[in-house]
This record gives sequence, structure tokens and C-alpha cells, in this order.
Amino acid sequence: MSNLVSKVFRRQHLRIISAVVLLSLSSCASVSPQRITTDRMDYGQVVADSWKRQTLLNVVRLRYSDAPVFLDVSSIINSYSVAGKASALARLPERTDPNVFEIGAEGAWSNTPTVTYQPLMGDRFTKSLLQPVPPASVFQLIQGGWPADLVLPTVVGSINGLRNSSMGIGAEPRFYQLVEVLTRIQRNAGLGIRVESRKDSNSIMVVMRRDGANDALIKDALLVQELLNLEAGVSEFEIGYGLVPKTKHEVAMLSRSMLEIMLQLGLGIDIPTEHTKDGRVLTGKWKAGDVATKPLVHIYSGRQRPDDVYAAVPYKGYWYWIDDKDIASKRTFTFLLILFSLAETGQPSSSPIVTVPSR
Repeated sequence: MSNLVSKVFRRQHLRIISAVVLLSLSSCASVSPQRITTDRMDYGQVVADSWKRQTLLNVVRLRYSDAPVFLDVSSIINSYSVAGKASALARLPERTDPNVFEIGAEGAWSNTPTVTYQPLMGDRFTKSLLQPVPPASVFQLIQGGWPADLVLPTVVGSINGLRNSSMGIGAEPRFYQLVEVLTRIQRNAGLGIRVESRKDSNSIMVVMRRDGANDALIKDALLVQELLNLEAGVSEFEIGYGLVPKTKHEVAMLSRSMLEIMLQLGLGIDIPTEHTKDGRVLTGKWKAGDVATKPLVHIYSGRQRPDDVYAAVPYKGYWYWIDDKDIASKRTFTFLLILFSLAETGQPSSSPIVTVPSR
């Protein structure tokens, strides 16, 4: 009998210790720092995907002469709360009974993210979408490592009178010849940028390397002079905005605005036949094999959403998407997103426009 009582009390002792441990754990409950990694990656991926889809949708809307709408995610605030409760109850038995000790535990976890949206409008809309990309920034992008055969066809409307393709009208052959030769010079590290300070502003000078250059690089530099109608022997030239240069030491460039670039991207949409017949979209169609009018991106359309896509959006009963295997279109579209970041010069409002809790 005494052994049985001893075993009972040993069990009660172990249960008391377990209850104490539960109470200690509940009082020390906290949010793990690992949540930072999880939240940052998850929310970052969702914001990136929604950014691509919003931009693609606006490209499609512009092709249909519909107004673009941009809604920025200005902030994401995520709060956590952790609570725990443990209870223990002991009774003195009148007889030997191993079930005289009761323990219980409760836990609560809540995750309440709050997302703030802000529409792009007013001064921010004008500066971000309607103002042309500064011509100096075009060559700074090239200097920064972006390929000339990506930057120039996307951002430049004309350079020293050489016209790029626009709204389905093909580019001049000499424009693409200039793009090809500048790409070769860039790959051979023969192109540089120099900033010169002036009284009213800074001047951007583009320098083509001559010293130590091989014969092919020198030949390409001479071809650039010819195509841009520069003075013989010129190895550097100033970048300015305009249609015609003031001197033969200057290159005049008409650069596109972000809105114009989006309109150009829209020419690569496979518009449904019924929408074309109804006159729902802006004219302009790339003819297969015509390099001069080749669109910047290829955007497919169909009734069903495909699985393997870079970005896809529904509009007017159809799905529009960029194929994930179309690396050229993906590269150009990603470049557009980066240009949006560079063009964002306006300061966000100090107060949120729309704030909603997310589940």
C-alpha cells in the first residue's frame, strides 16, 4: 500500500513540474526574429508580382485608349501578438487516485498586416509619366551597364535626326545601324561619360576611346561620327535635348516619356481579332520579319490564362500575358519597371490616401 501511495505522489510531483514549465514558457512567449525573413520575402514577392501585373494592365489599357491607373504600395505594417495561459489544479484525494491533478494550457497568435495605398496623380503623375527621360540619363544607363541595344530602342525617339520606330511606323535603317555600332563600342569598353560643371547646370559629355584602341574600335568610332554627322576627328560630344544639334560637337536627342514608352510596348499586343474589327484599339501592327517595326515586347492574348507566364492580367474578357520563356520581352519589361523607379521624382504625401487591413 505504501509503495502505491509513493508512486502516486511521484506522478503528482512530475505533473507539478510540468505545469511549472508550461507557466514559464507561456510567460516568455515572443515572436521569433525569423519572422522578419519570412515576412520580408513573402511581402516583397507579392509587391513585385503586383507591380508587374499593374504595369502590364496599364500597357494593355493604353492600347485600348483607356486611362492608366497607378496605385503605389506606400507602406506595409505588420503587427504580431502572442499570448499564453497555463493552469494547474490539485486535489487531496480521500482515497488513492492517480487522477487528482489537472493541468491545462491555452495559446493565442494574431497577425494583422496593414497596407497603405497611394494613387499616382497630380504633380507626381506629371513628373513620373509625362516628362521625357533626360537625354543625359540615357547614356548614363549605358555607362551603368545596360546594353545600348536595349536602352536606345526603348527610350530614344530620335537622335541627331535619326528616327526610331513610333506607333507602327518603322525606324530609319541608320538608327539601328547606330544602335549596333554603339553596342559594339560599349562591349569593347570604348564608351565613357564625363560630367562638366557649368554656371547654370552640368553638362554630360560622351567620350569614345581612341588611345590604345584596336582597329575595329577606331573604325566603329569613325562610323559613329558619320552616322551622327559629327565633325571629323571628334572623339567626344555633348548630349542635349532637341531634334537638331546646334553644333557638330553636339548630339540632339528626343527621348520618350514613360507614358510614350508604355504606348510603344502596347504595339506588341496580340489583339483579339474581334476587337480589331470593332475598332476598339489604337492602330499599329508589327509585320512578321519587319525589323524596323518590331515591337519592344510580345504580349499574348487568349480566353484562358496560361500557367507558365512572367505576368498575366485579365481585361475585357481576355487574358494578356508575357511568356516566361520569352527572355527578350522579359528583359525589356523589367527595364521598364526600373525606369519607373528612376522617373519617380515626386515626394509621397505625408498622409496615407487609402489604408486597409489585410488578412
